[in-house]
Amino acid sequence: MAACLQCGRALTADETAVYRKLVNRQAEKFMCKTCLAAYFEVSEAKIDQKIEQFKRSGCLLFVQEKN
Repeated sequence: MAACLQCGRALTADETAVYRKLVNRQAEKFMCKTCLAAYFEVSEAKIDQKIEQFKRSGCLLFVQEKN
């Protein structure tokens, strides 16, 4: 499992996907949403909103679990 390059916290799939979407599509190292929010000087809630927006738009970087 990937870890945040800033704080070392374990990352979720959504965190790696949003990093790829917003920073670098080919990234192999990532930031958690807390560090990413600080990097962009926005709230974590804004990062969560972007994640949901990208999921709704069908972005393939965000794996949607099947029930």
